Amino acid sequence: MEHARADALLLGMGERVDALVTAGSGAFPLTALAEGKNRTALAVLRTGGGAAPTASVRPRELDGKVVHGGQLKAAESVRLAARRPDRTVELELTGSMAKYDWAINGKKYDPAQRYPVRAGERVRLAFVNATTMWHPVHLHGHTYAHPDGGARKDTSILLPGRRLEVDFDADNPGLWMVHCHTTSTTRSPA
Repeated sequence: MEHARADALLLGMGERVDALVTAGSGAFPLTALAEGKNRTALAVLRTGGGAAPTASVRPRELDGKVVHGGQLKAAESVRLAARRPDRTVELELTGSMAKYDWAINGKKYDPAQRYPVRAGERVRLAFVNATTMWHPVHLHGHTYAHPDGGARKDTSILLPGRRLEVDFDADNPGLWMVHCHTTSTTRSPA
């Protein structure tokens, strides 16, 4: 990825990025919040002396420039070559925590439900979040590109009521699953 400066990085479950953290001398809080679960976790990074932060600390960096993986750009050497998609597969995430009735395109998981693609095809996945929950969507077996030279990833945050389009080249044969890391919605797109 191209280098980007930020005060904090927002990641969904299973999402990964390489980050260089610059810390001064002292004890610094590293926090995690499970979205929708009202729970937090705290770790302490010690680079020198000083008192450890309390469990209720809110790092001031969270009020600064916060970026997420969808805002990052791919390094030129790994950018997906410009090309129109051969097909678009739309995947609408539906359901709720109340009934725990998660589905894709209104259907619960069925291993027989597939969206076949051919080797070499450029496929656009259009994720639509029809729920009020954050969904870290994950594609197995491939990396996809966010629009406009965006990051190459296999997991991205899909915010409530939003649409996310990503492109990938079908260059890894097999049956590959796409799913959300926090709910039991899955499909095999390839």
